Amino acid sequence: MEMMEIVASASVPTGLAPILVNGRIASSEIDPFIILAVVAVLGFAAPFFAKALKLPLVVGEILFGVIIGSSLHVLGIVGLDIDLSSGMMDLLSTLGFITLMFMIGMENDFDQLRAISRREKLAILLVISANFMIALVPFLLLGLPLMVGLIVGGVSIAVVMPVLREMGIQRTGFGFKMMLIAQIADVAAIFLLSFSAASESGFRTVMILISIPLLFLILFWLADLLIWYKPHLMSRITNPTDQAELGVRATLAAVLIFYGLALFIGIEAVLGAFLCGMLFSAIFKERGAMMEKFMPLGYGFLIPIFFIYQGFSVSILDLFDAGALALLFLLLSVQFISKAIPIMVSKFFKRPWSNIGGSLLLGTNLSVVVAGVKIGTEAGILDERTSTVLILYGVTSCILFPMLFRKVFRKHLSDRVGAEGDPS
Repeated sequence: MEMMEIVASASVPTGLAPILVNGRIASSEIDPFIILAVVAVLGFAAPFFAKALKLPLVVGEILFGVIIGSSLHVLGIVGLDIDLSSGMMDLLSTLGFITLMFMIGMENDFDQLRAISRREKLAILLVISANFMIALVPFLLLGLPLMVGLIVGGVSIAVVMPVLREMGIQRTGFGFKMMLIAQIADVAAIFLLSFSAASESGFRTVMILISIPLLFLILFWLADLLIWYKPHLMSRITNPTDQAELGVRATLAAVLIFYGLALFIGIEAVLGAFLCGMLFSAIFKERGAMMEKFMPLGYGFLIPIFFIYQGFSVSILDLFDAGALALLFLLLSVQFISKAIPIMVSKFFKRPWSNIGGSLLLGTNLSVVVAGVKIGTEAGILDERTSTVLILYGVTSCILFPMLFRKVFRKHLSDRVGAEGDPS
């Protein structure tokens, strides 16, 4: 028997070595660089796939991952368990998420934010508050953890921004308001999830979380002092012709320091990258060169890895469970309703189709799901079954709602933007 196992494993190419247990293939160890090559090929093919099916690029990337994940699940049923997870891929996926959240923070335009009237700011806060309250009610009535409602109340700015950017409307009034709602809802959800878990850890953890805005203001003040006393150094950071690429080095160092600081404080670590992006946006008015340096690295390499790799953990076969399917339908329904009711009742945008389209795109929810499941499982609040359905719901929302948004929006977008310059 031992000789059979040795011969069987010797016949398999290097990098894919099945381990036989009682004559059955139980698992496979794959070289991380082979996994990276697979993801790189999928990342290259994703734009063509998305264009052919008229899908947003982010949807194409996630869908590719889901197809691979489902295929591996089928192979596992027949006895070949192939695990595409690895420490290197986890690291690259996390770096992709960090890069995306940093670039989203950098997209903040504080001058445009100051130009918004108090009435509009109040309307945004009311829409977000109503969204969370509506999202909480069904799950509390069903006896599910409070954390599930907080997760559903979130919005994935990590998906909203790429979709708006791909359609070329991120700089319009509609795009700016959408990004603002998504950013606030995303950050608020992660903070609320952290508070929910921190309440289990005691008063000290809650006080640390409350101190985060104060810490952000202190860091902004210190950076402002650095600009005042070291203008030459700061000008090198924003200089696109600097041979040492000091701006890229400083940005990477700052992002990872903020990530580590958030990890140390006890909040979701990627929130540190987002706050770092916001800080850079507030400090550097001329940040176009820095963004241009990061876009090829982010959107060309790291960010596709994050979206495709997230899809690997999802299997369509999980939908064959009646209980899981019912919970998934409930999650998706509440996700849309919690966004649609406040936006449509308040007539937040100028036109009905903008309100419908905005409600659909704000239904995407991946970054909050990833963070919430991680926080909930570590705190012992979410069980394995609920966590699995939540991940499935997050990926499904990022496939379904952007597709519907494009169908609703594209019918009106070209005429409205061409005639008035703003689709809102």
